[in-house]
Amino acid sequence: MTAAQRLRTPDVAERLAAMTEVAAHGSADAETLDALVSCLGDARKIIQRRAAETLAALGAQGTNVRDVLVRTISSDPAGQRWGATYALSLLGDAPPVALPTLLEALGSDDGDVRWAAGNILARLRGDAVVVEALQRLLSAGNAAQRKMAAYCLRDLEARSPATERALLATLHDRDTNVRLAAISCLARLAIDRAAAAQRLIALLADPDVSVQRVTAAVLGLLGDRSDAVQAALQAASRSADASLARAAEHSLRQLA
Repeated sequence: MTAAQRLRTPDVAERLAAMTEVAAHGSADAETLDALVSCLGDARKIIQRRAAETLAALGAQGTNVRDVLVRTISSDPAGQRWGATYALSLLGDAPPVALPTLLEALGSDDGDVRWAAGNILARLRGDAVVVEALQRLLSAGNAAQRKMAAYCLRDLEARSPATERALLATLHDRDTNVRLAAISCLARLAIDRAAAAQRLIALLADPDVSVQRVTAAVLGLLGDRSDAVQAALQAASRSADASLARAAEHSLRQLA
């Protein structure tokens, strides 16, 4: 069988062996490249990952894989688009054409895909288009995308009035994990830290105690020593929830 035929066989071990040999050879014809791209959309993660790694290895050795991967991002099914984007990220920063796929991946049901996409985006520091897209995603995406957008903005160090406004608007998101992300990211990204602290006080009464705990901790990090913040933390330090009380006490010590 040719390498391309082996890459299309149902036998997983055979496909993986073929990828190892193709990578070791250092070059591939168009048919083999097409078979590798098909593997990017396979239902099995190990096939997806090894195909991406094989394509990246070929690219590093001089085979023009970039063009076929960019075409894949532009036209093929979601799984292959993500696999092509991941393969390109192994060769360097993802190209602009990959941004929609990366934003889509932030909402994936697969946590590995979400965080891999986040790590790729975090390397695009200084790209205003990426930052603006993430700011929009904070309100427009699904719950996973909204949460991941906040963490990506944090990792990009995207400190700006626009980012601050977007995070503040997310503090009362209907999803608990999104609220938690917005609160924790404000500790790094808030510009008007006193104003952010005043907005956070209300979340010490959030219906979810995990939100209350994170809020208590972040209030200490924001550094606002106003009477309102300290009174709210004093009240939280008397909570029946031991973790909340400890977080509030720690923040009070920080502010002192």
